[in-house]
Amino acid sequence: MLLGASLIVRDEAEHLTRCLRSLVDVVDEIVVVDTGSVDDSVAVARSFGARVLHRAWDGDFSAARNLGLAAVTADWVLYIDADEHLRPVTRAAVAAGLADGDRHIAYRVLLQPRQSFTAYREHRVWRNRPDIRFRGVIHEAITPDLGRIAADEGLEIGLIDLYLEHEGYEGDLTAKHRRNLPLLRQQVEVDPDRVYLWGEIGRSHAGLGEIDEAMAAWEEGLARLRRRGDPTAADCLVLVDLIAAHAEQGRPDAALVREADRLFPDNLLVLWAGAIDAAARDDHAEVVRRLDRVLDADLIVAAESSVGFDRRIVGHWAWHARGLARFHLGDFAGAADDFAAAEHDAPDVEEYRVKRRLAQARAAHRPER
Repeated sequence: MLLGASLIVRDEAEHLTRCLRSLVDVVDEIVVVDTGSVDDSVAVARSFGARVLHRAWDGDFSAARNLGLAAVTADWVLYIDADEHLRPVTRAAVAAGLADGDRHIAYRVLLQPRQSFTAYREHRVWRNRPDIRFRGVIHEAITPDLGRIAADEGLEIGLIDLYLEHEGYEGDLTAKHRRNLPLLRQQVEVDPDRVYLWGEIGRSHAGLGEIDEAMAAWEEGLARLRRRGDPTAADCLVLVDLIAAHAEQGRPDAALVREADRLFPDNLLVLWAGAIDAAARDDHAEVVRRLDRVLDADLIVAAESSVGFDRRIVGHWAWHARGLARFHLGDFAGAADDFAAAEHDAPDVEEYRVKRRLAQARAAHRPER
């Protein structure tokens, strides 16, 4: 067998049918580890021919995932979550994508983490080997093993033409934030220099309305990053969250923006956060400069990073923010164009239509110099 899918579930019947339907004609086997479902998840899994294993939930995502990995018999593993699904792809296309597998240890696929977000590359397909296992009780990682094997054995990590869409972060996330916080605290004790964990702790607190606790977590993450050095792509999120939070509190921090620019040059999220900071400082020319770069961005290149972001940042949010900055600078015609672009991107937002008409009126009645 060429490719097997492995996933863990708990009360995921709502999503599981779509997930497994997207897999059944693509993979050779499906292994589902149930961690205590009381809904129809197990019955749904079996209806698609999945092999179902059971493991009582004990707050350890890696342990559950690794049980599934150990049960896969195919040459390659596709790791997927129950609230994700594959975009349509043929079995032949997958086989072709793995045809040069002799020189690869793993492949990165495109993952769209939320419906309104851009996709990014993530390690989701790898050789079925007992020395490749997840680590960490939450936000579990497979990349340490993949990186070690690639270096030791001269193998590569390639790209494969698979696209996963994730649905689990829509709607009210309060329950997830409350579940995740104790696990994140436990994991950060084990791996305190993994900056991404501090960012997630901050975002969970922020999602629960606990802003002071969120800021403290982000500050700790930044302090760890400064001491550790060697930033990863996802480490930018701590700085982005801090910059935005300071600006929203009326305490913009241009020095923090400069640090983020130095560590993450040309990063779209950093450019966007810096524009928020500049707007809070009434530096409208800087807003325009930064958003010029955001709106000219190549999203295909951005997808090669490990971070997805809200598409509105490169859409009507950016057009609107640049339009406001141009309006403040007296460039009413340019502002009208930006508001029109925002209106085209989000026609249901009446605010853009009103501002476009105001800017057009100002441009039409502006006296010649």
